[in-house]
Amino acid sequence: MYYSEFFKYSAALLSSNAISQLIAIVTYPFLTRIYGPVIFGEFMLFLTIVSILSIMPTGRYESAIVLPKSEKKAAAIFQLCLILNLLFFILSFFIISIWKNGIASLFDWEQLAGLLPLIPFFVLVSGCWQTLSYYFVRQKRYYNISIYNVSQSIINSGLKYLFGLKGFMQSGLIWGHFLGQFVAASVSLIAGKSALKGIKKVEKAEIVYVAKRYSNFPKFVLPQDLLNTVAGNLPILLLAVYFDMKDIGIFSLALTLGLRPVTLFGNSVYQVFLRKMSERLQNKEKLLHECLLFCKMCLIIILPVFVLFAFIPGKAFGMLFGEEWESIGFYLKLLLPCLFLSILVASFSFIPDIFFRQKTSLHIEIIYLILKVISLFVGIYFKNFNWAIISYCCTVTFMLTLKLVWYYRLIRKYELSL
Repeated sequence: MYYSEFFKYSAALLSSNAISQLIAIVTYPFLTRIYGPVIFGEFMLFLTIVSILSIMPTGRYESAIVLPKSEKKAAAIFQLCLILNLLFFILSFFIISIWKNGIASLFDWEQLAGLLPLIPFFVLVSGCWQTLSYYFVRQKRYYNISIYNVSQSIINSGLKYLFGLKGFMQSGLIWGHFLGQFVAASVSLIAGKSALKGIKKVEKAEIVYVAKRYSNFPKFVLPQDLLNTVAGNLPILLLAVYFDMKDIGIFSLALTLGLRPVTLFGNSVYQVFLRKMSERLQNKEKLLHECLLFCKMCLIIILPVFVLFAFIPGKAFGMLFGEEWESIGFYLKLLLPCLFLSILVASFSFIPDIFFRQKTSLHIEIIYLILKVISLFVGIYFKNFNWAIISYCCTVTFMLTLKLVWYYRLIRKYELSL
């Protein structure tokens, strides 16, 4: 049955995500008593650069791994992604090694210039894992993705804490994050190596063919995801130039606490939805009922949790994370509408891909980015950090609502054509 399979796979991923998020949330009150807001701000700026660059190496071809019926073509896409990822690593390492001081001075960040050459290694590991995870989705090896989620959270959190205790204040968060991701990806690869048996049997001509067949992904999905990632990290990337790093650190932790469970929840559902909806589309079956069922579940189960969270007093956050972190609660409450809508949008973000509407999606992301920049400059113009965040949250809520409406119209148009 479709429903039993969907909920079984979703439950497998969501349970691992719940465990990993619980570990991270339990660890944060300890980390905030070792690392101050300024160090968190610098760490988030570092991760912002990494996350933007991590979109680029594979040309987003990994998103196409689940689409072809042929296993041979899926394996060809897998190999194409690994080749592109390695080439990007070589190029980025060369560029950053030469211009690391200039990049650091741009953000008044000279003390961390020596850590910037680590960025290509972050990007390499991230690109390899993204490629591997999509292949696991195709093979319905969700257990291996769950292994990554849990082990990454345990190792990541534990190493950050240990590095902090040992006095590695400037680099502890960065090294802990990198090693956690690398070891978790390695463990997941070893556990799921039996799923990769067909990868070696791919001819060069097949790789060239899939590169052309799925060229919409680097043409439209890549710039769209790049714009989306830049837009998502824009508050940290842009406001770090104009405001104190302490404000950036507090807001970035609030953003992290809100987005981590939301993103992982949305991605878990997205990975299962992508596979099942691709199959249903190939068989010319309807999609809308299942999508609406998921939305109903979110309204009944998840929305009340967000509403209750809005009534938690600000002092509770100060008691949990330390007095200088008390304003985390203010920013989290501002983000609540955005976070709830992000669950729905992230879960259904495969819709433009399966209908090959990537070009329209790219145009939407361009408009989205422009509006975000304008909203943040409201606060920059008035030299008020909170105004920038309030204006930003209003813009995000509006645009996420428009995206959901567009997704609905795409599915309705498809079903009317059946």
